[in-house]
Amino acid sequence: MAQIAHLIGQILIGIGLVFMAFGIYSVLRFRDFYSRVVITAKVDTVGFLTLIFGAMLIEGFSFFTLKLALIVVFELLTSPISTHSIAHSAYASGYRIRKDVRVD
Repeated sequence: MAQIAHLIGQILIGIGLVFMAFGIYSVLRFRDFYSRVVITAKVDTVGFLTLIFGAMLIEGFSFFTLKLALIVVFELLTSPISTHSIAHSAYASGYRIRKDVRVD
């Protein structure tokens, strides 16, 4: 049973890393500030949580897992708030979306 949990944990860590790699590519691909903020928030939250859950499965139930669970709670509480604050401050300072057309 422990071998299956270890394998699933490694798979989750791999999925999290692939998700974050696609997110980095997306951040470089998008030209608009607000699109970059949204994709960064999603990639950060989903990729990070997938990595942490994989580490929790690999480690098993221990004090270290409790620490990781507290990190997950902190991430879930602070990531949306910080993303909203960044986007709101950009909007309040007058930063608007450009209307130019990009041809690839």
